[in-house]
Amino acid sequence: MGISLDIERAEEEFIKRALEELGISYEVISSSTLFSLGESPFPPVVLIRNISATNSAYMAAIVEASGSRAVNSSRAIVLGHDKLLTYSALLRRGLKIPKSWVALDGAELEGAGLDYPLIDKPPIGSWGRLVSLARSPEALSAIAAQRRALPTPALRVHILQRPAELGRDVRCLVVGSRVVACMERRGREGEWRSNAAIGGSATALKPSHEVEELSLKAAEAVGAEVAGVDLLYGESLLVNEVNVVPEFKALYKATGVNVARAIAEYLMELRR
Repeated sequence: MGISLDIERAEEEFIKRALEELGISYEVISSSTLFSLGESPFPPVVLIRNISATNSAYMAAIVEASGSRAVNSSRAIVLGHDKLLTYSALLRRGLKIPKSWVALDGAELEGAGLDYPLIDKPPIGSWGRLVSLARSPEALSAIAAQRRALPTPALRVHILQRPAELGRDVRCLVVGSRVVACMERRGREGEWRSNAAIGGSATALKPSHEVEELSLKAAEAVGAEVAGVDLLYGESLLVNEVNVVPEFKALYKATGVNVARAIAEYLMELRR
């Protein structure tokens, strides 16, 4: 068994401990290693836990080039780390997402005639970074001007969304073909985002059949075996994100479910 890392966080410590408790030997694979493409030896199954979106996709590709199995696959990681690609994959499977518009060039936003407020976010990024709530055309123009100055082309792309229920969402952790645990997240007072990374609170949620089914279908749509699926409340449940290198410290704290053990057991099954 292999675990690919940039740095070790609490989640990786939990996974390593779970593997040890199950008696599974593992090898930690650092992204700073020099690899011989197609020739470097890897364990049969490698769990990709790199924080860097680029490193995670490339590590999965390097592992696959050598004939081993990456969890998640390079394809799933590429799709999951890009919100626009994720939404495309979800829509092709008939799953509902927030009402969205895409502007590849922010200069065209000013005369778009959109209704406000709108959530504006780039296709890449995590922890709520560069996600803004535009309450007027002037605010959106200011956001676009700021984003045009950024050096990464993907950060200059705008995904505009009609807000669902602000400050509340659901995160479910999918492992293989089952939903391991779910929580409901709420933003702190005055905050419209619910991310735990920016101070949101979380409580355990017993998932309904609809929540479970939608989470599994969303993970399957991007080909993810281990995924954190974010759902939004609206007139119906909407899929907002599929996280392909999911953090789960907050989920463990909210639910008490040993997510790391579930991941370790799944990897053990794959190894057989």
